[in-house]
Amino acid sequence: MARASSSDREYFARIARQNRLLDDERPPASLAEMFDRLEAMQRSLGELARPGAAETGDGDLPSHLAFLARVRAVERGGAKRS
Repeated sequence: MARASSSDREYFARIARQNRLLDDERPPASLAEMFDRLEAMQRSLGELARPGAAETGDGDLPSHLAFLARVRAVERGGAKRS
């Protein structure tokens, strides 16, 4: 098994430091508190809190659908080699 690189170790060390900052975090005690927290996150994230992507069009959806169609064809035994 390969050893973790120094950049990998630095990345996980940073995550560990950030996780320690959340030690006092607790789940919301009520639905009202949950919604209050969600609203606070929405306010702090601004535009980033809105669903969806800014780009228009289907992106790489057609290639994903073609891949899924190929997988289904192989599973049915109907795939043909080209």
